[in-house]
Amino acid sequence: MTAISGVEIALWDLIGKACDQPIYKLLGGRCRDEIAAYANGWYGAATLPEEFAEKSCAAVARGYQALKFDPFGNAWRTLPRDDFDLSIDIVRAVRDAVGNSVDLLIEGHCRFNVATAVEFAEAIHQFRPAWFEEPVPHTNSNAMIEVARRSPVPIATGESFSTKQQFAELLKHEAVSILQPEPLNLGGLFATRKIADMVDAHYGMIAPHSAQGPVCSAACVQLNASLPNFFIHEIFDEFNEPWEKEIVIHPVEVVNGYIEIPERPGLGIDLNLEEIARHPYRQENYLPLFKPGWERRSKQEV
Repeated sequence: MTAISGVEIALWDLIGKACDQPIYKLLGGRCRDEIAAYANGWYGAATLPEEFAEKSCAAVARGYQALKFDPFGNAWRTLPRDDFDLSIDIVRAVRDAVGNSVDLLIEGHCRFNVATAVEFAEAIHQFRPAWFEEPVPHTNSNAMIEVARRSPVPIATGESFSTKQQFAELLKHEAVSILQPEPLNLGGLFATRKIADMVDAHYGMIAPHSAQGPVCSAACVQLNASLPNFFIHEIFDEFNEPWEKEIVIHPVEVVNGYIEIPERPGLGIDLNLEEIARHPYRQENYLPLFKPGWERRSKQEV
């Protein structure tokens, strides 16, 4: 489906440029003048509450009014008491550092069992996070639904789904109302647009997963501009390798927490093939979750 998505998005870009229109106009027109964005990846090598606090202030200084982060280190399935308390302290430190007006989005990376997820959701409710993302494996809809029904914090999920049937199975339980479809998993923009309509029928909101680089960011901008039930746009590019934004011309830019919707045709970007050639794919460029050092983005071998 990822390969199909790449072809589909490229064809939308070609059609838009042939018609001299941005893709969002081909999807029905835009529903907003600008797109709210949240920062991801801003916390880098932070492991202690004071390090998270310092880096969160730096992200807010860039204009972001919403921050997503994973406070759990390399924990998996359960959290020992000391690690549980440390994770709570990290969330508390970020909330104290950025104040109450900044949205916090807590990333679970599908790692916990139901009991641990519910206990942690109850513990962080005092900090009023906007969501708790994928606290249990997305492959187990029953577990996700159980957590969503018991959690006082809204649950977000859907980034790893690859079919509309998976979304339909989750939606019929009316427990999760923040869905995160990934256009690169679903066959492209049109399939994701249809899923957004399914979610809208259940009064849900869409916050597409967008962590795959500047082309994915540009595609999601076009999609999000056209969605009446859009919630917030993920931005990883600003906190990745500094050369990443050089591989496209006119990359997505965030100003004061918002993205201006481009009027340029197609995706609104062009590829910088010379810069792309300087950064070839290598198998060792791999991030295995939960291995020691993964949260610091340290180099791993497959």
